[in-house]
Amino acid sequence: MGTGTTSKATTGSRPGEAELWFARMLEPDISAAERAAFQRWHDADPAHAAAWRELDQLWRQSADAVRHPALAAAAWRALHEEPPAPWYRRIRFLLPAVAAVASTAVAVLVLLPRWRAGEVPAAGVAYQTSTGQQRSIRLADGTTVTLDAQSSLLVRYDGQQRRVDLLHGRAQFAVRHDPRHPFAVHAGNGVVTDIGTVFQVRTDADCTSVTLLKGAVDVAAAAPDHATERVSLSQGGNQVWFGRDGRISPPQPADLQAAEGWTEGKLFVHDWRLPELLGEMNRYNHLQMAIGDPSLAGLRVSGVFNAHDPQTLLQLLQKGWPVQARYVSASRVLLLPPQQTGAAAKQAGTQPSRE
Repeated sequence: MGTGTTSKATTGSRPGEAELWFARMLEPDISAAERAAFQRWHDADPAHAAAWRELDQLWRQSADAVRHPALAAAAWRALHEEPPAPWYRRIRFLLPAVAAVASTAVAVLVLLPRWRAGEVPAAGVAYQTSTGQQRSIRLADGTTVTLDAQSSLLVRYDGQQRRVDLLHGRAQFAVRHDPRHPFAVHAGNGVVTDIGTVFQVRTDADCTSVTLLKGAVDVAAAAPDHATERVSLSQGGNQVWFGRDGRISPPQPADLQAAEGWTEGKLFVHDWRLPELLGEMNRYNHLQMAIGDPSLAGLRVSGVFNAHDPQTLLQLLQKGWPVQARYVSASRVLLLPPQQTGAAAKQAGTQPSRE
C-alpha cells in the first residue's frame, strides 16, 4: 500500500483510527453501543469512509496472506505477549511482530480477529457492502451467500466448523450439505445452526431475525446472565427473532414476498410505517430521504417498489399520500406536508431545487 494512498485516505482521521475500528468491527462480541459509535465515526468525515473502504479492499485482497503459517504464528505471539488487555491495546502490540515478516502483511494482521488463549489462530475473510450494493459470495464449501446493502460478515472456516459472523445488516444463506461440519451463523447474541438449508438472518443494534425458506435450523440466543434459549425451525416460511435479553419469539409466518424480494432488488411493502419504508430505501440509494415533520410518521404505505429507484417512489408517495418532496441538496430529500415545503427549504438553508 503506497504512502500517498494511505495519507489521502486518512486525512481528517487520527493515525491508526480506521484500523482500530476495522479490527473491532470484526469481533463477534462487539456491543450495540460500539456499533453506534462506529457509525458516528464513519459518517462524521468523508476521509473516515475512504479509510474504511481502503482497509476493506486490503483485507479482501490479502485473504491468502493471512493464511500463511508464519504470519498466523506472529499474530498469535503478538496477541499473547501480555495478560488480556482491551482490544485497542492488543492491536497496538500486533504491529511490531508483523513488521518482521513482511511490510504488506502489517495491515492484514492488524485486522485479524481475536483468538482465545491456547487456540490455534483461525484466519478469516471479511466481506462488506456499502449503500446500494449487494453481493453474491460463493464460499469454499459451495455455500452461497447473498449479502444485502450496508452489511458486513466475516467467514471463518477450519477443520472442525464452518462459521460465519454477520456483524450487521442482512444476508441469505444457501448452505451446502455437510453433516460432519455444521454451518453456524453468529449474529447479535445468538447462533443459527444448520446442515443444509436456505435461510436469512438480519441483525442490528437491538434485534436479530431469522427467516427459514427451506430445510431446518436451530436458533440459540444468550441472555446477559448467560442463560440460553433454543428454538428449532423446520417449516419453511417461518420466522423468529430475538433481542439482547436472549428471549426468542415463538415461530410465526414470515412475509415471504418481502423476504425473497430484496434479493431481486424489490421491496414488497405491506402496511409499513413511512419511516420504516424510507429507512429501507435509504439502504440502497445515495439519495437519502427523511421525514421533515413528525405528523407524517404515522402514515402507512403498501405497494411494490424498486429498491434502487427512489425517484419513482417519491412520485408515487406524492400522488397517493399527503406529502410533498423537497430537495434540500443533491443527496437529501425531506418529506413534508404540502403547506410546509417552502418554510422547510428555507430552514435547511438551501433553495428548493432538484439538482
